[in-house]
Amino acid sequence: MDLACLADKRLIGVVVAQFVHGTNTPEVIDVWLRLESMIIGVEVAADWSFRIEPGEPGLNYVMEELGSRVDVTAAPDDIPLVRHIGERLIRVVERFGSGVDGAERVGAEFVFDSGTVVAESWAGDLRMTSG
Repeated sequence: MDLACLADKRLIGVVVAQFVHGTNTPEVIDVWLRLESMIIGVEVAADWSFRIEPGEPGLNYVMEELGSRVDVTAAPDDIPLVRHIGERLIRVVERFGSGVDGAERVGAEFVFDSGTVVAESWAGDLRMTSG
């Protein structure tokens, strides 16, 4: 996906998929940004690659064999992207790894007027921080 097409789009909502196991704190595994004209998914794939792609949020599901579930819901306030709802996305800057060819996307910076959110693959998990 050409990330330049995301520039100047207003963020109108953030949806997450959270892995829930027992009484453990839910872990965000996927994020969808609802922009004014499209929805994009931000995720870390099974091969630990970082992806940004157009796509709709999935549905809740239960993993009975693990005693776990995945809940798809509006993002809680502690997700850094939530504080930027209503703002325009200025640009998305890709981050690449230092592997053999340096072409593996390992994260991205989402730049808004009031700040930056970094999303990245961290040991196979999706990590988001304010920049």
